[in-house]
Amino acid sequence: MNESQATLHDAEDTDSGGGGGRPLRLLVFSGETLTTHPLPPGSHLLIGRAPECHIQVDVPALSRKHAEIRGGPPVTVEDLGSANGTRLRGAKLNPGERARLRVGDAIEVGPLTIVVQRDKEAVDARPRRLWTHGYFEGRLEEECARAESSGVVFSVLRLKLQGTSSPQLVQETLAALLAPTDVVASYGPGEYEVLIAGGNPQPLMQKLSLALDKREAHVIVGAATFGKDGRDPDALLFEANRRVEVERASTEHAAFGKVSPKGVIVADPQMQALHALVRKVAAGDISVLLLGETGVGKEVFAEAIHASSPRAGKPFQKFNCASFTETLLESELFGHEKGAFTGAVKAKAGLIESANGGSVLLDEVGEMPLSSQVKLLRVLEAKEVLRVGDTKPRPIDVRFIAATHRDLEAQVAKGAFRQDLYFRLNGISLVIPPLRERVAELESLARHFIGRAAKQFGRSPEPQLTPEALSMLQGYRWPGNLRELRNMLERAVLLANDRFIGPDDLPLDKLTAIPLTRPASDAPSAATPDAEAERAKLVAALELHGGNQTLAARALGISRRTMLNRLDAYAIPRPRKGK
Repeated sequence: MNESQATLHDAEDTDSGGGGGRPLRLLVFSGETLTTHPLPPGSHLLIGRAPECHIQVDVPALSRKHAEIRGGPPVTVEDLGSANGTRLRGAKLNPGERARLRVGDAIEVGPLTIVVQRDKEAVDARPRRLWTHGYFEGRLEEECARAESSGVVFSVLRLKLQGTSSPQLVQETLAALLAPTDVVASYGPGEYEVLIAGGNPQPLMQKLSLALDKREAHVIVGAATFGKDGRDPDALLFEANRRVEVERASTEHAAFGKVSPKGVIVADPQMQALHALVRKVAAGDISVLLLGETGVGKEVFAEAIHASSPRAGKPFQKFNCASFTETLLESELFGHEKGAFTGAVKAKAGLIESANGGSVLLDEVGEMPLSSQVKLLRVLEAKEVLRVGDTKPRPIDVRFIAATHRDLEAQVAKGAFRQDLYFRLNGISLVIPPLRERVAELESLARHFIGRAAKQFGRSPEPQLTPEALSMLQGYRWPGNLRELRNMLERAVLLANDRFIGPDDLPLDKLTAIPLTRPASDAPSAATPDAEAERAKLVAALELHGGNQTLAARALGISRRTMLNRLDAYAIPRPRKGK
């Protein structure tokens, strides 16, 4: 954060000390205690736990003589070689370093927060400072304890900047509308959190939205109130965040157009960047290769590319290359003529042909046999498809989107995937990160799946995920990614007996199990000399016997089944009949 963003309004220069006759004062926050100290020109205020200090707090985190603030001109702060350091504008001062102060600056001196103010401001006014998230969480915990004992409620707001809106405009609007006692902090880039008095945050939310809309700075706001929405910091932040994400998901879906009928949850920064790239890629006609583990949502991204493209009104066909035998794969993908093979009682257009003008998703393309890869390559190069049993190719206009969980470059190196086909499919590759790397997105995804399951099973009101359950979900590695999360939460919705999904509604044995080390494969690692030697023997035996697997296995002294298993283990393409 630069200095212009450090405060929510322009700070007056303190070099003159008096500021036109208005003396300075320091607001010192120590836990729930607020004290004030005048800072006239030429004064020296010593801070520490020693009795002779002007600002004396006897806590271990403070050094005996921790820091000194001088009234100037210029007004400065100096760290006196303290053990725990002194921070100004988020940066730690070096021992003996003297830094100039501005009105509104907050100095962190051990556990104390000291704010420079003009005397014209109310003594008990909260400085209009953009605080850190850590400070905000501490204040929120204090407010919960105070509200629990006094019964005086408060609310928490979460704001998320939309599009290219200026953070400075948002900060200036917050400074103008918030009360002196309100606290505002930076939750992250373009995101803010606010602590306000009272149990009705709606008027302030409406004023914020109206004021920001006039300045073409748009935000999504979510709120939670102590008592109604929770009685502890985690519950309140949890609810405020959830409401932001619900609104954001709705807004993003509308902006995305027909991206996905299932809805798209985008809360993680790297996923937001990925979705932005998808929108750019969709506008063209380049082939797209989607890479990622099983269950990360490759199909959803493929649908998003098609729905955001000029082909959106045309067919979108999905084909799983791992679901068919070689013969059926080619028949389904390329089509066939009557009598082309046993059971072909009539001509049939293939999936590619039926998607003419639209898009085709080739899911698990890494599982496609080499012989089918050759035919697919011909389709991509010539933009025409030849049905099985036909002699006349048919022109097609199709955009190809391929998806796989395999490392295709490694497959190419092993000879299991054609390099020329890989280059054709990989016009641009998009890597979808696994769920364990998208922890910031897990909460929104969980809410989405819970909501969908609640509608599916007729649960009303929708059960809420408790903070404890969410923590367990976030600590799990999710080998099955989104698919596993969806299945787990659908079951949790069915099991939940009240309005909440807690740890007892989740498979605790699965979530808390210690993963075991994967046993070594029966075949040697492909990186070892023994593995390379055995692979060479297999290839040589096949070549010697013209690709006949039975004769090659007999020559090697192994069964045909063992031969096939080793071909698969070493990613050696199985010879086809007729070759």
